[in-house]
Amino acid sequence: MNTRWAIAVTLVIACGCGGDDGDGLTVTLDTGVVIGVQAGEARAWLGVPYAAPPTGANRFRPPQPAEPWSEPRDAAGVGSQCPQTFSLAGAGGDEDCLFVNVWAPSSGSKKAVMVWLHGGAFVFGSGGESYYNGKHLAETYDVIVVTVNYRLGALGFLAHPAFAGEDPAYPSSGNWGLDDQRAALQWVQRNIAKFGGDPANVTLFGESAGGFSTCAHYLSPRSAGLFARAISESGLCSSMFPEPTKAEAEAAGVTVAEGLGCPGTGAAAAACLRSKTWEQLLAVTGTPPVAQQPPGGPFYIGGNVLSTLPNIDGFVIEQPLREWFAAGAFEPRPLLVGGNLDEGTLFHSSFFANELPDEPAYRSALTRRFGANNVDAIVATYPIASYPSANRAIGEVTGDSFFACGARRTARATASKAPTYFYSFEQPVEAAFLQGLGIFHSSELPFVFGTDPAFPLGRVGASGASTAEAIQGYWTRFAKTGDPNGEGAVTWAPYARASDTHLVLAANVHEVAHYKDAVCDFWDAIVPP
Repeated sequence: MNTRWAIAVTLVIACGCGGDDGDGLTVTLDTGVVIGVQAGEARAWLGVPYAAPPTGANRFRPPQPAEPWSEPRDAAGVGSQCPQTFSLAGAGGDEDCLFVNVWAPSSGSKKAVMVWLHGGAFVFGSGGESYYNGKHLAETYDVIVVTVNYRLGALGFLAHPAFAGEDPAYPSSGNWGLDDQRAALQWVQRNIAKFGGDPANVTLFGESAGGFSTCAHYLSPRSAGLFARAISESGLCSSMFPEPTKAEAEAAGVTVAEGLGCPGTGAAAAACLRSKTWEQLLAVTGTPPVAQQPPGGPFYIGGNVLSTLPNIDGFVIEQPLREWFAAGAFEPRPLLVGGNLDEGTLFHSSFFANELPDEPAYRSALTRRFGANNVDAIVATYPIASYPSANRAIGEVTGDSFFACGARRTARATASKAPTYFYSFEQPVEAAFLQGLGIFHSSELPFVFGTDPAFPLGRVGASGASTAEAIQGYWTRFAKTGDPNGEGAVTWAPYARASDTHLVLAANVHEVAHYKDAVCDFWDAIVPP
């Protein structure tokens, strides 16, 4: 019996309370006892397993139930991040990574719950990153925050025919990372009441890859009943470019396997892939280094990195998200959706991309992504002369085509069925890690979580303090009631297609009509190659 557990038991005996009511930090889950830590005026339980380690025979399979533990588990530190070759917090990780982190107010029950899915292009990131710490939201806004690790890269999304035939009840291949997220939501349903949460009042929220994932769960009947409302930040939820099909993803997986010396499509190939180290798997499926990429950045390398992305398997993802939203075949639930003013610039910075030097390189990149038939129209709409450089021009193309106009499509699709709130984040960070990026992709994160010093790409600072307070108020009120409005806040009207009204989140919060009408109408008319 460790010292912390001994102290907890002593406190429980002394007060004559039940096990979960003694020190407020000792909680009995469906798999065993966890002992949390005090986090300011909140409480935290970190690195709690929600599924079995996806190792050995469990690799390239849907998540399996976590094994119960008999001794109390110390939940004082976040668990290992899932393996990744690039990360803002450093590469590396461990395949035993399926953990959640929970922050809760100091007392009470039936609290609203916010479950966070991190971004990182499905290849990097972790729910344990310091800038996703839920302490501030829990102690200031009286909500419970849960952050989730899920499998990344090839370990989370490698499709292969050999995997699809292993379990008749799971006729899929790849998308393991999305089902990890679903398993975490199921864990919340089973356990969150023990932390003071209300399983009937869960909001799923995420950014970038996490925002896309949020939309995928919002649409999927397999995730029905696991959350009451959703927030998607910069999620590409109705991108004009469909996710790869299962056939495309599995063909790419066969190529990856052959490159690793695992030929064929049967059980031998599956066993061979499970015998490889995670380093070997990620090495052959990673994005090429910047210096080896054609100019244009990760969206313009040519095709998709099919072994590290979700695929349309007809099971986990039934159809392309854009088509699914447009068809209206989903359970209507309140949705808050939007993005940042300059979404594309980060992906074309020297941090991620071999920058475009001139118009020929600009046209070449556009051809690779949009097809030769669309290039002249795109260049006419985004002429280099209107921007500081060719690189900035393509940043605007990326921001509008992948993010801004996709968010508008999503809002238009849901507004007729459920309360929908559409936003544009337009507050610059202070001390940006790179200059000239504007209000770049992911820069809203410290404003949402109140984790200013921890975010490595910029600071909220004094200039952004009021914006951060406004965002946190809108997000948490939405999580509690499905309506972000509240006393003292600028009124945020539900989205209506006729006016395209959205809320600008900046130092001066205000509503604006007709969100990027001309360019979004342009992109809605573009036919992908």
